[in-house]
Amino acid sequence: MNLKEISSEKATKVNAFELIGWLGAFLVVFGYYLNANHFLSSWLVWVAGNLGVGLYSYHKKAYSTMVMSLIITIMNIYGYLSWLDN
Repeated sequence: MNLKEISSEKATKVNAFELIGWLGAFLVVFGYYLNANHFLSSWLVWVAGNLGVGLYSYHKKAYSTMVMSLIITIMNIYGYLSWLDN
C-alpha cells in the first residue's frame, strides 16, 4: 500500500466518524423536538444520538464528553422505561 492509498483510507475513516458525530448531534436535537411533543420514540432517538456522540467523542479522545454521553444514554433508557409505565 502506498502513501496515497493510506492517506485516502485514513480520510475515509475520519469522514465516517465525522458523519457519526453529526448524525448523533442531529438525533439528540431531534429527540428534544419529539420529547417536547410527547413522543415515546424521543427516548430511543436520544439513545441513538448519544451513542453516536459518544463514539465520535471516543474517536476524538474527548473522554469527558464520551463519559457524559454514556451517562445520558443510561438516563435515556431510564426515561424510556419510566414512560412505558405511565
